[in-house]
Amino acid sequence: MKINYIIYFLVACIFLVNACKKETVPVKTIDYKKAEIELIDSMGRLLPGLWLMKKVDVKPFPSSTNEINIYKDTTLTDLAILTISYINSNTIPATVKNDVFGNIRFKNKTYPVGFTMGANYQRISQKGGGQVFALFEYRFPSGTSHITEPEENYLSNLTLIGNNYEMEVSKDGKSMVWKGLNRAIKEIRFEKM
Repeated sequence: MKINYIIYFLVACIFLVNACKKETVPVKTIDYKKAEIELIDSMGRLLPGLWLMKKVDVKPFPSSTNEINIYKDTTLTDLAILTISYINSNTIPATVKNDVFGNIRFKNKTYPVGFTMGANYQRISQKGGGQVFALFEYRFPSGTSHITEPEENYLSNLTLIGNNYEMEVSKDGKSMVWKGLNRAIKEIRFEKM
């Protein structure tokens, strides 16, 4: 009788030990700095050139778009041309070229613009979302002043300038999409010229 209890006890221990064993799955570690550099570099190679703002989807944004008579969801076509001239590094040490310089041509007026790309870590870890985030802004030379022109004002009131975007360039480099994150611009679709 004692032998039966001992056998039952040993069998129960064996089942208990086997039940507690977990398969060890190797954890894939991501070198985020290296992945960030690769992501921004791959996008940076496709950016330089002329980009037509083919389609701009705008939603009403009371404090700004009312100034330019946009009161409902609106789509603007062939709005402007963005020229991306060069990309520089704004990091120390200069590990990644992420500072983008160019100009925007709107109604025969040209203004200096730019943005600094920051990698979208969701894209790196989960393969989802845009490639980078950036604040698109005017880049007038430091220490200079100028009279604000109506065209410049229009782009600001549209919230095209001074907006944060999630950006994605197609693999072939012929199209690009910017999704507005916090103001009137919902989305901008670009075509490379």
